[in-house]
Amino acid sequence: MIERFVPVLALFAGMTFSQAAALQTPDYTDHFRVFTGDGEAASLEDIVRAMAHVDAVLVGEIHTDPVGHWIEAELFRRALAMVGAGEEAGAVRSVALSLEMFERDVQGIVDEYLKDLITEDQFKASARPWEYYDSDYRPMVEMAKASGVAVLAANAPRRYVNRVSRMGPGALNDLSSQARSTLPPLPYPPPTDAYRAEWNALMTGMVMEQQCPVPEEAGGEKEEIQEEEETPGGHPTQEPPHGPPAGMPTHGGSFMENGLQAQTLWDASMAHAITTFLEMNPGSLVLHMVGGFHVENSTGTPEKVQFYRPGTRSLVVHMDIAADFTAFDPDEHAGRGDFVILTDKSLDLNYERNCTDQG
Repeated sequence: MIERFVPVLALFAGMTFSQAAALQTPDYTDHFRVFTGDGEAASLEDIVRAMAHVDAVLVGEIHTDPVGHWIEAELFRRALAMVGAGEEAGAVRSVALSLEMFERDVQGIVDEYLKDLITEDQFKASARPWEYYDSDYRPMVEMAKASGVAVLAANAPRRYVNRVSRMGPGALNDLSSQARSTLPPLPYPPPTDAYRAEWNALMTGMVMEQQCPVPEEAGGEKEEIQEEEETPGGHPTQEPPHGPPAGMPTHGGSFMENGLQAQTLWDASMAHAITTFLEMNPGSLVLHMVGGFHVENSTGTPEKVQFYRPGTRSLVVHMDIAADFTAFDPDEHAGRGDFVILTDKSLDLNYERNCTDQG
């Protein structure tokens, strides 16, 4: 197994784009496989070629997967190279990086950092980045900063998502006009029948599973099992500090409906951020990084992109971890995205992050 180390594109303040791109290490090329949505062998370059013909690339990740984060940075790097971004002159298209991992009320802070108006320490203290921002998402943000391209803080503020999960979408009407300015126009579009069916099927079959497999120790004893239930977007129901936005209610009561409505607010917010940028920057390309359930099967966020901007050309890239990442299982993976990327499950950091005191 290679060292569990993440991309270090982050270490290049003041460098040119080409210099920054050269720092991406380690190379996870041998720890994933790319397929088309129907299981044919493909490559990252096939995805990049497809980017040339779309407006938005929606990449669904597993939040604890370092291989997936490396792939995201690689796709973003290649997209910038494709359109001539960075120090090269005459870019053929503008590019933006859109992130679920920042909320819309911190967009101004993100912009200040990209323009070097504030330090990185000030940026991270004020922008509420996710707990593992430095390893997982900082490489892409620093690449965008070095390249002079926009970063979209796309997600709805978690405090308002939590309000919906507790009280339903109508509770947003009590917010001030300033608060509502950080949300998509209200009322935001409801979940489609297809999305509702996926949500209900998932929630109905969900049971408390062991999220922390028990490793064997040298003496044959096993560590104590820690159980943690996760929401479909990959967000723990017990929210770590500055981590993925929680807000889902516990089982019982209005869990099914309010949970779906909260999930839909995430989708609507991200889609509205993406399409607003596309409207303001004709001919541009947005790469959006998000938890897998938000985009798989082209429901959720892709549906809301079409709601806000009919005719938007979207490309869905679904990533999933697999014990045998070389084997495409049609029953499990077919149709999850225009492209499906399977990554090496042995490198997943779920146990280290969620099942140990160290996190």
